[in-house]
Amino acid sequence: MKSKLLISVLLIITAVVSCIFLAYQLVIKQRLVDSIAEDNLARLSFSAEILAYNFSHNDIEQSKNWLTLKSELRDVERVILVTANKVVVASNQIADEGKPLLEIDANIFNFVSSDTRLDVDENWLQLVQPIYELGSNKASHYLYLKRNISNKLEQLQRQVFYLSVMLISLFLFFFFLYLKVKRQELKRAIFEIQRVITQFNDGAYSARITENKQSDFFPLQCTLNDSFALNEYLQSYLNAQAQFSELVNGLVTDAIVETDAQGMITHVNKTAVTMFGYSHEAELLGSNVIVLIPTQYQRKHSQSMMNHSGKKHMEQVLNTIRNVAAVKKNGEAFPVEIVISQYKVNEQQRYIAFVRDFSDVAKYEQSIKKLAYFDSLTELQNLNGVIHQLKALKLPMQLSVIELEGLQDLNDVYGPKIGDQYICAFANALTELPLQGMIAARVRSSRFIVLHQSSLKEESKQFHKLNKKEVELDDFYVKLKFVRCTAKLLSSESLSDLLGQCDLALRDLDNRSYGSVVKIDVDFLEELKYQAWLKQALEKAIEEQDLYFDYQPKFDTKTLKPCAAEALIRWQCEGEVISPGVFITLAEKKGMMPQLDRYVIRTVCKQIRQWLDMGLEVLPISINLSARHLFEQETIAVIFEHVGEFDIPPHMLEVEVTEYGLIKDYKKTAINMMRLEKAGISVAIDDYGTGHANLETVLSLPIKHLKIDQSFIRLGMKSVKGQAILENIISLAKSLKVVTTAEGVETQEQLDYLKNAKCDAIQGYLLSKPMKLKDFESLMKESNKAV
Repeated sequence: MKSKLLISVLLIITAVVSCIFLAYQLVIKQRLVDSIAEDNLARLSFSAEILAYNFSHNDIEQSKNWLTLKSELRDVERVILVTANKVVVASNQIADEGKPLLEIDANIFNFVSSDTRLDVDENWLQLVQPIYELGSNKASHYLYLKRNISNKLEQLQRQVFYLSVMLISLFLFFFFLYLKVKRQELKRAIFEIQRVITQFNDGAYSARITENKQSDFFPLQCTLNDSFALNEYLQSYLNAQAQFSELVNGLVTDAIVETDAQGMITHVNKTAVTMFGYSHEAELLGSNVIVLIPTQYQRKHSQSMMNHSGKKHMEQVLNTIRNVAAVKKNGEAFPVEIVISQYKVNEQQRYIAFVRDFSDVAKYEQSIKKLAYFDSLTELQNLNGVIHQLKALKLPMQLSVIELEGLQDLNDVYGPKIGDQYICAFANALTELPLQGMIAARVRSSRFIVLHQSSLKEESKQFHKLNKKEVELDDFYVKLKFVRCTAKLLSSESLSDLLGQCDLALRDLDNRSYGSVVKIDVDFLEELKYQAWLKQALEKAIEEQDLYFDYQPKFDTKTLKPCAAEALIRWQCEGEVISPGVFITLAEKKGMMPQLDRYVIRTVCKQIRQWLDMGLEVLPISINLSARHLFEQETIAVIFEHVGEFDIPPHMLEVEVTEYGLIKDYKKTAINMMRLEKAGISVAIDDYGTGHANLETVLSLPIKHLKIDQSFIRLGMKSVKGQAILENIISLAKSLKVVTTAEGVETQEQLDYLKNAKCDAIQGYLLSKPMKLKDFESLMKESNKAV
């Protein structure tokens, strides 16, 4: 320790001396030289002014006397006065006077001739000062001086040496003084630490060391105090844990049984005493754990304990949750859940078992299983129960899916209570059927299934009897009514598909009647699958905007020029063109018309805006919407929204409506039609003369446009009666100021007739078929040029 301290002191002294030496060499010495040089330059400049004055009075002797006095200084090596032509006027060496400076000393000549006024070389200082004529900037003489500054440098070195010695002495004094003080502080700090540790070890757990932030032992003081606090906490925690363990041991719901390696019980808690039917712990302590095991398992347990030294058995048992049987003092067996762990006490093996009474859990699992696999109303199996049991059954089996009829009527008339009695009566009747290996299950409200291994003939016979059976409900009798679908179940994996096929077959209302047996119609199933696929494809097409439009122009009857057009929605799915009659009908059945109508409105409004941006004179475009949803507030709002969104003139959009028989509220419909008409959007009756689009519709609603169905056009040309009807329709429209358009005009004869009848516009294959988008745009461009 002392050697390390001595080395440290020597290193510090060496560092201090080195710093002083470097400071002397780099700063102090240079500062002194600079100071001497500046002082001599100032004096030489002053002397030059005096000599200039003497020269102005031609007092050369005075100048020489000054030079002689200067040369007598101890540190002056050389002093010379030369003319501007570098000829020596005076010198501390008289022999040099009158000679050219170059001959005397070439180095001095070069120095005087240069622009440098000062030069320091080791211990020598050279200075030159030009002497100017009074009132002139021209140098008439030069004064050269060379001085030895070694004395002053040596004096400086001595001062630096003395300073170094003084600093080192002060450092050593204060250093050893510091060590002495520190030693006393260390003794006091160590004594304090020893004292507190002794107190803590003697049981004074609250004893703490006084923490002093200024002390070098502050981190150690904090660490020791933290350790004391932690140990105090651990001690209190262990005490609390011991108390808690005693409390838990008495209150825990699991029984705890501890044994030694030979199976002798060494400890039990209160729960174990109660669980196994004993009165006191003493009854179990010292007994072999075999007393808690049912008789039929005791021998197996003993053999396992004898062989457990091979460890394989214990690895399978230890720390594993097992469900086993246990026995109470009175011999009653009951299910338990047990986990066994091992530990050592003084190198002695111990086993501890945590035992939980599983009686209530077993009952609960049974109830859960009943809920999962059985129908709560009829107590028959449900579909999950059938699937669960199916794996153990011998296949193939005959399957009947039965739909109980008349349940809804009973619920509506007598209430659900009677309906439930009807279901239970039918379920009881099913269970009484004498079919081999029969399993009956209720899979839905009024849907049952029966699996059996009897012949189809026997099955038909038994269900025919069941179909005539009457059951008593409260105080009246009801005859059982049902339809069923039969199939052969070949594998458990095919049950789901087979049930699905039967379900679809039972939806075919045309083949259903009370007591009938519905066959699985492959074509019908395929059609249902196709309809389901088509619905999904249509939803995707609307979402991804895959539907498009063809445009069929309408022509003015007089000029035969295009006056409007009808947007006809089209769909091509996976290379197949789907007819609008197919997918629009599907959309009506599946409730997709509002979605499809919104698509039509937005797409056509957007297209009109694109045409306007192209600079085209756009023809008014009519769109076909469903009457069922057209005049609902939401649909009207969508029309106004997209007309405003794409900023199109309202008169460019016309709404054509069919299926007026779907309108439920004519008053509300009329109000909404007026809103459209007021906004500039006209409403047309499409296919007039068919279905519900008749005279009543025209009179009840504010119609501005009537499209006469093509069937009237064809019939009107075949008979006088037909012509009279057609003429009356056009005449009536004229009287009501309703514009008429004839649909399906295909011959020149029809066109001529409609002209004479003063029909306003025509539409049909005679003048134009539905056109693709590009072709229709070309038609509008040609019409624009013609105008």
